[in-house]
This record gives sequence, C-alpha cells and structure tokens, in this order.
Amino acid sequence: MTPEEKASDDKGKRNFAGINFGVGISLTFDTGKNSRIKAASIVDGIVRIDNEDDKIARVMLESHYFFLPDKKFLYLEGLDQGRWGWGPFVALQPGTEEIIEAVAVGVMLGFRRPKDETGSSWNVGLGYVTDPNVNILGDGFVANQPPPGNETAVRLKEISQDGVVLLFSFSF
Repeated sequence: MTPEEKASDDKGKRNFAGINFGVGISLTFDTGKNSRIKAASIVDGIVRIDNEDDKIARVMLESHYFFLPDKKFLYLEGLDQGRWGWGPFVALQPGTEEIIEAVAVGVMLGFRRPKDETGSSWNVGLGYVTDPNVNILGDGFVANQPPPGNETAVRLKEISQDGVVLLFSFSF
C-alpha cells in the first residue's frame, strides 16, 4: 500500500485508548426481559408506554483483526486467498450523556473488492452487545395496569441490558 493510499485509508479511523477504530453501522436486537422505555405516563389511572425501543440502529466505532485463510471463500469466484478474512471485533458507541453507551464483541467477516489493491473491504459482524444504562419501568409499575400505591408519575429504573448486534463496516 502506497503512503497516499495509507493516508486515505486512515481518514475514516479514530484512535481511542491506543486502538484504531473505524466507523460501523449496527442494529441491536434486545434480548433482555424488560422493554427499553424512553417515555411512559399515567393516563386515566393506567400506566401507558409512550415510547419503547427494543431494536436500536446506531453508529459505532469498531476495530477488528482478520485471519486470512489460504483458500477461497465458499469456492466463490473473486474471493480467492487474501481477498477475504474473518476474526474478532470490538465496537463501542460513544455517548452524549455517558462516555460509552454500548459495548459489543463478536466475529466478523471481511470481503475485499475484486481487483482492488487499496485494501478496502465490506465487513459484516455478529456479536453480543451490552448497554449499561437502559431505562425500564420502576419496581411495581406494569404496562397497561394501574400504578402501585398512590403513585401519580411513572418511575423509571436504570439497568444494564444485553442483546445481539449485527454490525456493518467498510475498510480492511
């Protein structure tokens, strides 16, 4: 890779704690037993969920390491040795209210474009994600039920919740 290609490849990367991160787009599928509540209210004496979000699309910073097998990928033309790789990834979502809003780890496949010598690739990963600051209904509150005791406002509780993440990125 020439110095110009290396500089161009580094434009989309950021250094965080000594690790180079690129940008990826992800979709999280919540696997926790509680719904993520963004807003809830009490209407006519019943707890109503105004906004919940159990599938989350987000931009994440990701870093990966690829092993380069010495054979074709599924015997597909154009994906010869050195044109694809697989390996672990780590990703994080920096936040506005929290320093880190989510952390993910998993396995990623990377596919270099045929006849492209710059090293760029399209990558897809599947893994585990945890969100350390998820709002759920507070103790005693149940959706579509009366609030506990003499409560007049919905209380939310912050917990950590897990999910499955699908991550897409571009680079190699």
